[in-house]
Amino acid sequence: MKRLAFSLAAVLPSVLTIVLLAAPPARADGAHRCFFGDLTAQDADGYDFAANGCDGTGYGDVVVTVLGGTAAGVHRCRYVFPWNGTLGAYGCAPA
Repeated sequence: MKRLAFSLAAVLPSVLTIVLLAAPPARADGAHRCFFGDLTAQDADGYDFAANGCDGTGYGDVVVTVLGGTAAGVHRCRYVFPWNGTLGAYGCAPA
């Protein structure tokens, strides 16, 4: 029994390390930065806003940083629609 307990104690840290390293990191699939944004709607799914002076990448599960306006701050949005420097952001919550 002591031998089994010793082997588990020796192997368990290695197994846990491998499992934890194999887990995907928590991250957004993209990020956008915008100069100005205004809140447009709010419901049970979060809030929406429109922004301009934007650049970045990604469409779903995106972090958006807005520098000014009623939407100023850092948001995590379910999806965004970027178009020619403007951005529509939907289903957002504070990041």
